[in-house]
Amino acid sequence: MKDNSAARKYATAFFEQALAKNELRACQQGLEEIARVARLRESLGRVLGHPFIAIDEKKKIMKTALGEYSTPALERFLSLLIEKKRFGIIQGIAAAFQDLVDRHQNIQPVRIKTALPMTDVQQQTLEKKLSAWLKSSVRMDVVVDPQLIGGIIIQTRDRESDQSVRGELRQMLQQLSKN
Repeated sequence: MKDNSAARKYATAFFEQALAKNELRACQQGLEEIARVARLRESLGRVLGHPFIAIDEKKKIMKTALGEYSTPALERFLSLLIEKKRFGIIQGIAAAFQDLVDRHQNIQPVRIKTALPMTDVQQQTLEKKLSAWLKSSVRMDVVVDPQLIGGIIIQTRDRESDQSVRGELRQMLQQLSKN
């Protein structure tokens, strides 16, 4: 919980800086990339958190890991994380930063679970309907979950609509157990 709070604070500060410098997209991409690299290569996090490696060396490694996604604002931010020994919460910072960007751009992230794969046409139709329902742009993450048996589950930031066969069976069971 403490790390989530710290990640949100760092993300908010960085978001405000990126927005003020009109570098929101570049900072978003760079932060997303460094979080992806850190997730795929756990050794990066260990090296950047190692107490016996000099901070200047850590900053060089971080800059190399950023590659083409490097911006001065992002480098300063990541250097601060390294100096404060907070690089370990980079995944939380990246997630919180993405949430702030989505809210700023009126984009609603939506997780869709279906029992069967959806066609492109079905996904486009669902995206249009969700966009109208939520009154915002939608970024869908579609996951196939055969355990649903049939139907769909739609999860937004603050809502969930379970229209799956498994969900309906669960509701029926709950109603029967009350009687």
